[in-house]
Amino acid sequence: MHDVEAELDSRMTHRLLFFSDAVFAIVLTLLVLELKPPETWREANGETLAHLAPHIAAFAFSFLIIAIFWFAHMNTMRRLARFDWPTAAANMLFLLPISLLPFATAWLGADPGGAFTWQLYSWVMIAISAANMVTVLAAYRGRGKLIVGGAPRGEVAYRLLRAVSPGMAFAVGLLMLAAGLNTLAHFAWAAVIPLVFWIAERFVKPKPAVMDAPAAEGEAETA
Repeated sequence: MHDVEAELDSRMTHRLLFFSDAVFAIVLTLLVLELKPPETWREANGETLAHLAPHIAAFAFSFLIIAIFWFAHMNTMRRLARFDWPTAAANMLFLLPISLLPFATAWLGADPGGAFTWQLYSWVMIAISAANMVTVLAAYRGRGKLIVGGAPRGEVAYRLLRAVSPGMAFAVGLLMLAAGLNTLAHFAWAAVIPLVFWIAERFVKPKPAVMDAPAAEGEAETA
């Protein structure tokens, strides 16, 4: 009976991860569908390319953002050993704002310098970041009872800080936008995200367990 339960649990975990990957793949596909080439080759010229440039830039930017969140999702879930309904619900909550990115990206490409457009895009980023934090809390709750090897001290704080970094960056952009700093608001993420990641790696990331010297010497002598 134990083997059957373990097999069912493993099957559900794989379904959770495969479904999440499928959503990310569909979102990336929808992104590129917004890039519409000219109907005939006679219409292709420099003016057409200039018209498409904002859409291409918005596509590239959102592709990068989605890649970052996909890596973050893999990093959170790669050690998930057991299926758990609260974690599945949190994961679905995370995929909800992810699915809104093609819509926000299309709007950004149509009006790249617009204040409202950037507000909309920023709020989608903040929602994704907040949902990512909920996923981390769900998967690592109970001292990492669902995680292979458990969660060492400080790991949850480390993962939460990394998860919140995009939301912090775009929140700073919204504050700059409110202050009338439209151009800076569009690029705040480029400074804030690397800074928060550096703080997480430098001051919050759990240090690997180091064997004390006497124990190490004793094992060496035994060997």
